[in-house]
Formats: sequence, structure tokens, C-alpha cells
Amino acid sequence: MSIETQPFEFLDAIQHWGKAVTAFLVLVIIAACGLSLLTHGKKGPLMVLRWIPRFFADLLQLSPRRVYAIAQLTFREAIRRKALVVFGMFALLFMFGSWFMDNPNERMDLQVKNYISFVLTAITWLLLPVVLLISCWGLPEDIRNRSLHTVVTKPARKTEIVIGRMLGFSSLMTILVVVMGATGYIWIDREVAHNLTVYSQSFERDGQETLVEYVEGNDGVTVRVTAGDNPTTVTTAPTRQALRQDNPDLFNLTELARVAALKRHLVAKRPVLGTLSFKGADGSPTELGVNTGDIWEYRTYIAGGTQWRAIWDFENITEEVISRAKGLRLESSFEAFRTHKGDNIQASLLLQYTLVKIDRSVFRDSNDRPVSAAVVRKTGENSFEATVDGQVMPVTPVPVSAHELMVKGNTYVLVDDPDVVVRVISKASVPLPSFNISEFGENVTLIPSQIDYYDQNSGERRQLDLIKDLVNDRQELRVEVACLDSGQYLGMAQRDLFVQLPSNSFAIGYAKAICGIWLMLGLIVVIGVTSSCFLKGPVSSLLTLVMLLVGQGFKAFLEKIVEGDVEGGGPIESVIRIIRQINLTDDLPETTFYSTVKSIDSFLNEGLFIVENIVPDFRSFQMDSYIANGFDVPWSQALAPSIGVALAYLVPCLIIAYYSLSLRELEHK
Repeated sequence: MSIETQPFEFLDAIQHWGKAVTAFLVLVIIAACGLSLLTHGKKGPLMVLRWIPRFFADLLQLSPRRVYAIAQLTFREAIRRKALVVFGMFALLFMFGSWFMDNPNERMDLQVKNYISFVLTAITWLLLPVVLLISCWGLPEDIRNRSLHTVVTKPARKTEIVIGRMLGFSSLMTILVVVMGATGYIWIDREVAHNLTVYSQSFERDGQETLVEYVEGNDGVTVRVTAGDNPTTVTTAPTRQALRQDNPDLFNLTELARVAALKRHLVAKRPVLGTLSFKGADGSPTELGVNTGDIWEYRTYIAGGTQWRAIWDFENITEEVISRAKGLRLESSFEAFRTHKGDNIQASLLLQYTLVKIDRSVFRDSNDRPVSAAVVRKTGENSFEATVDGQVMPVTPVPVSAHELMVKGNTYVLVDDPDVVVRVISKASVPLPSFNISEFGENVTLIPSQIDYYDQNSGERRQLDLIKDLVNDRQELRVEVACLDSGQYLGMAQRDLFVQLPSNSFAIGYAKAICGIWLMLGLIVVIGVTSSCFLKGPVSSLLTLVMLLVGQGFKAFLEKIVEGDVEGGGPIESVIRIIRQINLTDDLPETTFYSTVKSIDSFLNEGLFIVENIVPDFRSFQMDSYIANGFDVPWSQALAPSIGVALAYLVPCLIIAYYSLSLRELEHK
């Protein structure tokens, strides 16, 4: 799961949306004027221009009462078409759903993930065909059966018909989503509680740390209790009920541990994610770690016992974040690659964090132009100069954030201008005590606000304040991760280490994921109703389905083609490479033929650019990966983009639906 670290900017999105919609409407008007000129002569463009204000006049005279009546009629028609049959299929899946789950006694975290993914996937794919069919077939069927004529002959406007249809179908869809979501939540909660038969949970009880290890199997129940420094006590019973009758105090203790374990598994963590980079064996920054032979480079590795380091730069580390979590809470989930066999294959790896205060700055001249730090010279305590284009000029260091930088050529450079080297200076460094990691569990480290450590340079014990001494002026903190076991490798990905804020309840995160499904289905209703205003039911369904498939599964590939990031060139160039057996990395000969091929591919890419901007990005609605992996659904990175996408298509679809329905021959069957 990849999590975006940058927030969604509504202002930038609105500006982009305004430009895109304006360009689209201008192209449609030009095309309409051209067609009307061919069919009606010189009067055609004037007729098109007279039609433009009709939508706004119709919208201003919209009656909420008539919209409600049409929405109510649409809702009843959808029920009469047996749209609620999907409830039966949903209930049937949940009755036998646990049959297809993995063994509940192995890796409870993965079992919980399977339950959540199963519920959210079932809700999505059961409702998709229902919403698709009722929204795409409703209006064409009414036109074919002439039932729409009873509405059109009334004082009902086209905008009221379209909005009423959208609201009616959306109301039914909302009821289905709410009922299925509530049922799914109850099913997840009960199934996880029922299958939590093997757990190990520690909590504070009577002023001391108590560890409860519970195992329930075919041979009976075994409970191990370790309270503080007391020796471990082991209790067995034939069944869970027998334990409850023979030892009620111990049974209540296991229930407390069970509830705590449930809260640990069913949770919505709120992470503060950082920017990941690496430090190589020579101590220089590098973009990626060591490749251990895995084709998928989502996670790269650092070598143990060397200068290799994984570096996370966290932003927004404020005093409020520290106080709410009662310190800096770091959670990690690293992956080991072992080169030692024998007993070491099962041993956990030794890990160490180092907190670093970093000063990042880009030099700028008097015209606010960035200057590479490679050509900057220090002339005084706080003064610098650089030689640019043969001229010596003073430059000033300006602080920059971690997300504005990237690694290129073993140096930090600006993302917007990779030729500008940025100055990165370490001002303070505090190594924390090493610890053994758990590869298939949570590694939570709580760093207090006052850090007491041994300074190797001075040979003395020192104490630093986390906020004042280690977090820089831009509220940023660097965490370096080192593997201390020689010959072993530790895998790192961006989300493998994060600062943990106080978690939300699982119900809140689950409700947000259901909201994502609701927004996606609502957009399908809008697109389906719009396409049904100018197409028949089968064609409208096919068009909406294609937009869904392209926006969901092929959006990333489409973006790569448009941006020219696909190896082998455009479609025609790729076919020629296959026929002539030309390698993807080889350059084509500089001939007229191949230049013409590249020009045609460039023209086709312009058409794909239009398709890319017309098809909605349905990936924005995929929030199940957050909650299934134990994370809360963030507002700025997930919910805000999905709401923005849904609203962005509402206005243009309403305009298209109005004019399409106005120009459609309703008498036509």
C-alpha cells in the first residue's frame, strides 16, 4: 500500500477544473456551431448561441418540490425493478463468507485484513452492477414505455428531471450502502472476536505490567500469565467454559486481554509519514537502498554492520503532537533479508534509531533565483557568494522542506529544479538504545520529550529536549535507521516507519471507507443518468462500464502513455519494434519513415490526453487499503480528493444531460 504524503489542494484543483471544463465546453460549442452550419446554413451558429442561456434560465427556475416528486417516483420505480434483490445475495455471502477465510489461528493481523477486505470488496462489487443498470436503463426504459411523457407534459423542466433521477437513484444506493456497511461492521467485529483464539497481550493491572498469553485449540485452553517480575504461571483447562467455571478470576483476566487485543487489531492508526531516502556505504545520500534480487523495488534494503542508513524526514512534528502521544511514538514494520543460515535464520535483527536535527537550505540570488550549493562559497559567518554566468554575486540561504528535495547524483537537489544542489547540514545527533525487531508484528518505540543519552564525543551523559534541540525551525525531524547485524539486510519502504498519533476507533475509519464506496457509486449514478439522456440502455451501460474500467484499472497506464514514460514509444512505434525485432532500449534510426511514425504517435497521444482528462480517476475512491492495513482514512490525502472528483463531474454532467435530453426525440422508441 502506497500512501500519499502531500495534502490535496482544493484551490489548485478548482483552478485546474475550471480550465478543463471551460476548454471542454468551448470545444463542444465550436463543434456544435460547425455541425449546425452544415445542416442549417448561416442561421445554425446563431441557433446554437441562443440555446446556451437556456440551461442557466432553466436552473434558476428549478422547483425543489418537483425535483422531490421526480426523485420519489424514481426511487419507487427502482424498487419495483427488484433492485433490493442484492440484499439476498449479500446475506448469502456473509452466511458462508468465513468458509473462505484463511486459518484463523495464524497471523491474526492478516486474518483481520482479509475480513475487512472481503466485506468492502463484497459491498462494492455487489452494488456496482445494480447501480450501473438502474441508472443507465431507467430513462431509456421510461422513454420506450412512454411513461416519461406523463412527466414531460407537466410543468417539469429538463434540469428537474435529470436532478430528480440522480437523487432518486442515489437515495436507493445510499440505503443499500448504509445497511450493507452496518451489517459488514457487525460481521467483522463478531468474526474477529470469535476467531481470536491465539493472542499475546500485555497491559497494566494493579500498578504492574501483566502479560497474558492465551492459546485455545483442539487440546484445550492454555493460559500463561506473567505479572511484573513474578514467575510465569501456566493454567490449562479442557474448554473455555471449563476455565470460566473453575477459575473465574483468570477467565476475566483473559477477557481483559482479549478486549485489548481486539482494540490492537481493529484500529484506525493516524500516522505522520515521512520522506524516505538512504545513505550509502560511503556515507553519501542515495535514492534507493540495496537490491537483494527482488524484481519489485517497492522495498529496498540496507546492509547491516555498515554505514548504510535508511533516512526518514518527518514534517509537522509540533509540541502538540508530542504532548498528545506523551512523547514521540515511532512504529515500524521492517522486513529482513538474511544471508546467514542455521540458528541465525530465526534470530531477530538488532536495530538502532538516531534522531538528527537537520538544516536544509537553498541559496538564492537577489532576483530570487535558486543557485546550486556546489558553486557557493562562504565569505563570512552568515554571508555567502557564488559565481553565476561569470559574475560574482551574494546569495542568501533560504530554508526548504524535506518534500521539496530528492536525491540525485549522491546529493540533495530540488524536485522542481534537479540542477540546483541543496545544502543539508546535521546540527545535532542523538543515538537511541538499540532493540530487536519483530518482523511480523508491531515495533513501537516511545521516545520521551526529554532524552537522556551518552555523548561519545564528550564521554558524558547529556539531556536534550526533543522539540527545542532536535526539531528544526520548520518543525521537521530526521530519523536514521541502522541495522547492527553484519551480513544481514533490512528492508525499508516509505510506510514502514511513521510517527503514530493517537488512533481513532475502527468504526470511524470503517465509516470513511464506506463513504468512499458511496462517493464512487454516486459518481456512477451521475455518469449513468447523463449517458442515458443521449444513448439507449445497453450502449449507456457499456459506456459507463468502460469509463469505470479505464478510470479504475488503466488510469496509471494511460498516464504513462500520455507522459511518454512507456518503453518502446507509442502504439505504432511499438508494433514496428515487434515486427522488426528492435529492442525497447535501442534508439530508432534517424530516417524520414521513423520521424513520421513518431509524429503520428505524438498526435495519437494528444487524443489519449483528452481521454485521460475526461475519464474520472476512480482510484481516488479506493480507501479499503487504508483501513484493512490498520490505518485511518486521511482527509487531505483520500477523502478530499474523492469528494473533489465526485463534485468535479457533477456540473458538466448536468449540463450535458440537460442539452442531450432537450435535443432528444422523446417519441422515438
